[in-house]
Amino acid sequence: MVNAFWLDEDVAQAARWLVDRHVTSSVFENAMVLTTAAQLNGHPESEDLYFSHADHPLTRWATESHANWERLRAYTAAAHDEWRYRWDHTDDEDHASWAVVRSLDESAIRDLEWPTDAARDPPQVTGEWTADHYVDAYRFYYANEKRHLFAWSKDRTEPPWIDEYTVDSPTHAE
Repeated sequence: MVNAFWLDEDVAQAARWLVDRHVTSSVFENAMVLTTAAQLNGHPESEDLYFSHADHPLTRWATESHANWERLRAYTAAAHDEWRYRWDHTDDEDHASWAVVRSLDESAIRDLEWPTDAARDPPQVTGEWTADHYVDAYRFYYANEKRHLFAWSKDRTEPPWIDEYTVDSPTHAE
């Protein structure tokens, strides 16, 4: 399953709070979403581009508008920067998945046939953990469903909001 863990509206902060496993998976999975969304909007297909999860809510969201696509790209770039930081990769080293995204011509992406110009909040791909705001939904989801993955390298530590979002049952604060 693909996901972007929107743990903060600031994508750099969201990436810093990702557990180690999600740093790498965020780069890989969201590169697939970005290249799939681009192809769904008319970018020429290529064996160099990923095409996967076309009907996933995150892919549908990224496909809706260039603004959404750019927001996911920014999240993926932040996860990639975090990947470099946590595992001491140099600035000239790219995760192979990120290299695929970087190979896309930005002006060609901007000129695709996007269904709308409007940006909207990312979908809550959080199972039964929902909230009025997507960041809250992801924090509930992370604090309760992803606890078994809690591990941060280097100087990264558990986010300060974990206890606040840890509860006994899924939240539906709609």
